[in-house]
Amino acid sequence: MGLRPQDRERGLAALNEARQTRRRAIVFGRVRVREVATGFWLMTFVGLLIFSIAYYRYTLVQLDARRSEVLGRQRAIASAVGDDGFVLREKLERWVMELGAGKLPVQVAPGAGLDDIARGPTIYLRLPLSESESPVRIRKGAARSLRDGFTSCLFVGQANAPTAGKACVQTSQCGPGEVCSDWDVCAPPAHPYNLRLLYAGLRVLDPPWRAGLEAANDDLEVRAIELDLEHVGKHEAVAAVELTRRSRYFAAVLDESSGAAAAGAGGAGADESPEERLQAVDHAVRVGLWDIQRQAPLAVLQLEAAGRFVPLGAKAGPDEKTLRARQRQANNCAIATEVRAALAAGRPDPGAGALPDAPGLAVGQ
Repeated sequence: MGLRPQDRERGLAALNEARQTRRRAIVFGRVRVREVATGFWLMTFVGLLIFSIAYYRYTLVQLDARRSEVLGRQRAIASAVGDDGFVLREKLERWVMELGAGKLPVQVAPGAGLDDIARGPTIYLRLPLSESESPVRIRKGAARSLRDGFTSCLFVGQANAPTAGKACVQTSQCGPGEVCSDWDVCAPPAHPYNLRLLYAGLRVLDPPWRAGLEAANDDLEVRAIELDLEHVGKHEAVAAVELTRRSRYFAAVLDESSGAAAAGAGGAGADESPEERLQAVDHAVRVGLWDIQRQAPLAVLQLEAAGRFVPLGAKAGPDEKTLRARQRQANNCAIATEVRAALAAGRPDPGAGALPDAPGLAVGQ
């Protein structure tokens, strides 16, 4: 019987059988498909390796060039700022540590004139006593130091209104030499200068900043550091130079915390900082005033912050938050009033008698 056309195999039967056997072996994993030549993959791997090494070396060269460029700008800022800012910083930190450690006798130096000190220009720092132990803690605490009722009642401020200027949220919105003030307006730093301006201006010149630049391992990190340097060079470094050049006096207020003060702060609001909670209750403070040029203390006083705010009129009583803010400013202004009295009398204990008139209290400066 003859085969039908569709049943006939094309080609040699032996080849067809071998082909079918190989297909079954491939399906069941009994044989490997012929591999591409080993030399091709070896050359491809070597080529990729050479390219990767060359690209890595290229990025390192480019990164080093960017670092060098940023360091060049840092050196330009350091040249403009000079060494006077660092000398002043170390001097002020030493005085604060001496005041906090109780190494300075209570005194009012002969010739310490109230009018001269009130007009300044003066650098101001407010810290808890516990943060006056070392330069590291002083620098950390200085970032939270603000002008308050003490500065408003002791010093004679600028003639212009503190709220005059372009509204701002951060200093980058301000012009060269201006900073975003506590009133959220752009303005040049005004007397009394806040010590944190000096720290902010010198930050990019300190070794930790340079170490951060050297540790940056990609272009984005270097660019972020470069933008930070440009910002400081435009604003805080200019303020630091002005502060260093013009300041005549330094004033420091250290708040002492006690068990009674901590108990009195129990009614504080959740939005109050630890410094604000302490300033709103009666507590002891240490006040130091120095002549920067003579490097001598003008007054070292131990006082009690215990002011009383007496409302006038028949208005409805304010809420608890407003009451605490008033008490905080009353305490701070009371300290300044005692300092003014001691300077006017020329001795730490002026005793009873009329106190010198203090400037009007401006809450929030």
